[in-house]
Amino acid sequence: MVAAQDWRLSKMPHDIARVLQAAATGVWLIDPQKAAEIASVLALRSQGVASEWAGEMNEPVYAGDPVQGRKGTIHVLKLHGSIMPRGGMMARMSGGASLEMFQKAFSRAADDTQAQAIVLEVDSPGGLVDQVPETAAMIYKARRAGRPIVAVANTLAASAAYWIASAADELVVTPSGKVGSIGVYTMHDNMAEALKKAGVDRTLISAGSRKVEGNPFNPLDATAKAAVQKQVENTYAMFSKAVAKHRGTSVEVVRADPESAEAHFGGGRSYPAAEAVRLGMADRVATFDETLRRVAAGRVSRNPSMARKRLAMI
Repeated sequence: MVAAQDWRLSKMPHDIARVLQAAATGVWLIDPQKAAEIASVLALRSQGVASEWAGEMNEPVYAGDPVQGRKGTIHVLKLHGSIMPRGGMMARMSGGASLEMFQKAFSRAADDTQAQAIVLEVDSPGGLVDQVPETAAMIYKARRAGRPIVAVANTLAASAAYWIASAADELVVTPSGKVGSIGVYTMHDNMAEALKKAGVDRTLISAGSRKVEGNPFNPLDATAKAAVQKQVENTYAMFSKAVAKHRGTSVEVVRADPESAEAHFGGGRSYPAAEAVRLGMADRVATFDETLRRVAAGRVSRNPSMARKRLAMI
């Protein structure tokens, strides 16, 4: 075990280089503060600081202990940490969650014809866009009469996590919780100067007019920047359209700037529980335990959102 762990650590700087490249070119749906934290962790790992992951025993658990309700089983699922499409070193180092594994756990719960309800405990700043639309669509499609799906932001459902949580029949926020951060971004790091200082003169050899477009070893030109911007805009369009559908409001409200519109979903900002409910971004404020007790008693009916009320008045 010790020898295996030492081998992993000896390989760490090389692996980190690949992870850094993936982080620099991926499209992110994540709270900016968490993104900065992940970047700092990766920087430390690239300097040879040991990973805290110590084996499969520390992999996240996505299906919690079920709860017995009045009419059947209540499945409790967990989506904790930075969201990644699959498991891997980056997810483990940043306390991440694999959507591949979460989807499997959700499918098992949704396939239980005797289930009374499904409760999703979400505590995530968001993450990479990959598999987020598919996960949210899976949850939305599984909604049916008599078997509510309740998402609880305990205590954070930001960006990608909010996209997923909004697909539930009801979205609850704990009293100290926050939801929102509806936005998309990516980044480009020009590593040319850093490589020069390290004594590395890197040459890219490629075929295809745009194959190495946006590489981190040269400045980002206007054409490449426009292509990346289009990718970000396309993802944002998917995000805002999905949230509008899930929450029963308009895309215009979801995308509105909070500095100039009364009806909005934050414009990329996150909001505390009571304010999120007022804006129609969530349905109620309650603790996770209070929600479980209410669901177990069969008292679940999605509240009319403030957004719906505003649309009815227009």
